This record gives sequence, structure tokens and C-alpha cells, in this order.
Amino acid sequence: MTGIKYLTSMLLAGCVWTATAKPQFPLHLDIDVAADTDDRNIAEGSSGTAQLNILTCRVRISQTFGAEYDKPLTMELYIIGQQIQTGFYGVMDVIKKRFTLTNENDRAFEFTTKPYIFGRTSGNINVGGEYETYLVVVLDEAGEIVETRCGRALSKKEIAIVRKFGPMTLFDRDGHVVGKLENPGAAFRAAVPAAASTYEDY
Repeated sequence: MTGIKYLTSMLLAGCVWTATAKPQFPLHLDIDVAADTDDRNIAEGSSGTAQLNILTCRVRISQTFGAEYDKPLTMELYIIGQQIQTGFYGVMDVIKKRFTLTNENDRAFEFTTKPYIFGRTSGNINVGGEYETYLVVVLDEAGEIVETRCGRALSKKEIAIVRKFGPMTLFDRDGHVVGKLENPGAAFRAAVPAAASTYEDY
């Protein structure tokens, strides 16, 4: 009888421990990015064509599985463009949004950027810029990276540089981060002046 009582008490204790020590699974997120582009010719002549590359990015972040996470998260979205005449890449804009995953929003967050305009010419003279790719970084309440997604395969070190330098980040022709623009007012940024504008400016 004593053995039965002991076994019963151990089972009850196990049930209590299970109820109070609910395991906390890592937060798993799915990041979906859709880049919608619209190319428009605005001038055409014997020397070539002037074009506008109009970009709008839609980001959807959703929790795929794991325990419910109701603490604030932060999304960092980096819009990356390419300079036509050199092949170099640069961060054209940085957008940061704070959000919370709840049952009311189906544990998902959606965001659509403003339209971005990239101007360029083609023909005898190729100058200007165009949209290349994106980088999304999701941070938890403590500022730790939960998940990242990019149109290119960037290493953790490269992502850290992009986050540190933002619009002053310089990429090479292969899409690898090579460091910081020493003079952001010249060279690369001068070639893509329209990328900081919105569609309403035209």
C-alpha cells in the first residue's frame, strides 16, 4: 500500500511540474517579401532611352510554430539598389517598424513601403540606378536577431555591417559587403538621386 501511495504522489508531483514548467520553444518566423516593379520609359531619342524603375515592397512576417510570443518585435527593412555604370550596390533606404504577433492578427504582420523611383538611361550612355534586392532583419525585445531574409546570400558579418552603416554601406559587383562609403555625397549616391524620392514627386 505504501508503494502505491508513493507512486501516486510521484505521478501527481510530475503533473504539477509539467504544468508549471511549460517548455518555451524558440520563435520561428516566416518572412515573405514581394518586390513589385514597374518600368516606364519617360524619354526616347537617337542616343538611347530614359527610364524610371518604380518599386514597391510588401513584407509579411508570420509565426509558423512554437509557443505563443506576445512580446514586441522590430522589423528592419533595407532597400538595396545598384549603380548602373560601376555595378556597385548601396542601401537606398532603411525602414524600421515595431509590431506584435497576436491571435487577432493571425500572428502575422504585414507592411507595404512607399513607392521608390530609380532613374536610369540606356543606350549610348548608361547611368543611374535600379532596384537590386532587399534585406529584412527581425529583432526581439532585447534587440537580438530572431530571423533574417535577403535576396542575396549575406553572411552574419555582412548583415552586421549593413545594420551598422545603413545607407553608407557599399557592396561590390558580386553583391558582397566591402565596407563603408567614405564619401556618400559623391560616386555611388550621385548616380541614383531619384531613389530617395517617392512616386508623388514626379
